[in-house]
Amino acid sequence: MDTKQTVIRIMADLFGVPEDEITLESSIGDFPKWDSLGHISLLQEIQDELDIEFEPEEIIELENVEDIVSLASRKENQA
Repeated sequence: MDTKQTVIRIMADLFGVPEDEITLESSIGDFPKWDSLGHISLLQEIQDELDIEFEPEEIIELENVEDIVSLASRKENQA
């Protein structure tokens, strides 16, 4: 499973939405459970699943699924 699929699967499970409703353009607030607390939970789940770590200054820049997938992919490739 690639990074994009992993992130979307985690989001679908965490936010209770079908995977096909999540696009690269989806952003915080697009789903009822994707609020600020949901965002932190999402990032923690991704870090745990992919065995990576986001820096606080990187987290601030994450605005949509594409940003999250891109950063997670870069982190995986650095490991």
